[in-house]
Amino acid sequence: MAASPSSSSSGVDPSQHKYDVFISFRGDETRLKFTSHLYRALIRNDIKAYIDEISLEKGEVISRALPKAIEESAISIIVFSPDYASSTWCLDELVHILKCQKEKSQIVLPIFYEVDPSNIRKQKESYHASFVKHEQRFSNEIEKVRQWRQALEEAAGISGWDSQGKAEAFLVDEVVKDVKDKLKYIGEGVKNMLDGLETDLESANKFLEDAEEKQLTDENVRKWLLEMKEVMYKADALKDKIKYEELKRKAESDSEAQRH
Repeated sequence: MAASPSSSSSGVDPSQHKYDVFISFRGDETRLKFTSHLYRALIRNDIKAYIDEISLEKGEVISRALPKAIEESAISIIVFSPDYASSTWCLDELVHILKCQKEKSQIVLPIFYEVDPSNIRKQKESYHASFVKHEQRFSNEIEKVRQWRQALEEAAGISGWDSQGKAEAFLVDEVVKDVKDKLKYIGEGVKNMLDGLETDLESANKFLEDAEEKQLTDENVRKWLLEMKEVMYKADALKDKIKYEELKRKAESDSEAQRH
């Protein structure tokens, strides 16, 4: 397992995180085995994880809910299994996850469950068989198939976990520990950001108060002061929103843990 995230978490916007973790997996293969064990271990450790059959809210359309859940997660875990590439749902999720990695600095953690990473990267064996069918089915959408191939090659090159020769319970423990470490790293970054924002707001407020006390008469300066005050109000509101979202996320995580 790699010790470092696949991408920096410095660009992660904590106020947009509804979930700590999104899990992408092939349901027929791992839903009742590894993935269910991993999900429950995450929940027990107060980590809010998204898994489609449990987290999908009533009335939600899955084709819209899944991309949204990916975007609202700090980390995506991809459980690659022998038959993962046979699912176009999984392949579309993978493409969207890698998009969020690039555009939102999302952390991506692959798990190679009973499959050789080189078979994924080079699309061999079961992955080759899946793409033979995809190329036939999507013969008029060859660009889509190319994106799937590229996404698999890219994701298989990210350092992750290999289940071969490892007890499942130990693998789950390793994954949960690493996720907790990465979330702590993100959380510390958020705390430092909020502390810095608090300091900057205090300094800016003192400056504005001093300027107002001097009763500046220049119209351009007065206009600038009004604009600065508006910016300050928005910054203060953003700070409060981040704090609120973190408290809300923690409350939802506690509630989900109680249900499991």
